[in-house]
Amino acid sequence: MKLIGQYRNAGFESVADGVMDFFNRREDLQRPGVTFGYDGNEAEPAKVSTDISLVAISRSDPESFALADVIVWAVSAGLEHYLQERSLFLEVCPDQELFVMPIFNLQRYAPGEGFRQWHCDWTISDEATEPMHRVLAWILYSDSVEEAGTEFHWQKHHEVAERGKLVIFPASPSHIHRGQVNNELSKTIATGWINAGSRENFIKRLARS
Repeated sequence: MKLIGQYRNAGFESVADGVMDFFNRREDLQRPGVTFGYDGNEAEPAKVSTDISLVAISRSDPESFALADVIVWAVSAGLEHYLQERSLFLEVCPDQELFVMPIFNLQRYAPGEGFRQWHCDWTISDEATEPMHRVLAWILYSDSVEEAGTEFHWQKHHEVAERGKLVIFPASPSHIHRGQVNNELSKTIATGWINAGSRENFIKRLARS
């Protein structure tokens, strides 16, 4: 069965529009995107972007919290559809439960920028988002941009960047991917992960850390 799920409706389009509006206005939250290292001896970073980190469990910035909460709700709705089509995911996950990680990013790639390096979303690094628990990853494209989507290596598949399209796919090396770079237009996405276990238990662990 195909493991890359695509979901579109008016609600996702509305969320995407909210992402664009928020990103354009909140320059105070914008930071250089995390660079995941260099490819061999080349001087060009693997990833170049401008990011905004959102946390759907902190109300310190009410506007940020409101958007983050809406995005988590939207992705959770997409996850429900994904699992209805692929029920074995839950059967093999610890506690037979998955949740949308409430810590995630908005990312803007200016013309010529992108995540050029092949990568997957599962790692063994010690981060607050518990990368070892990641089962799925997600991308919500916030604008429509030709030749700026996502390439999946093993599947020989290109996901087009279309406003309001939510894509859910495995976080493991089975779905190595990279961003397609557009040298003339920018691209904005929201992106994050879906972890094994429950949101409640994750928040308890986070509070103890």
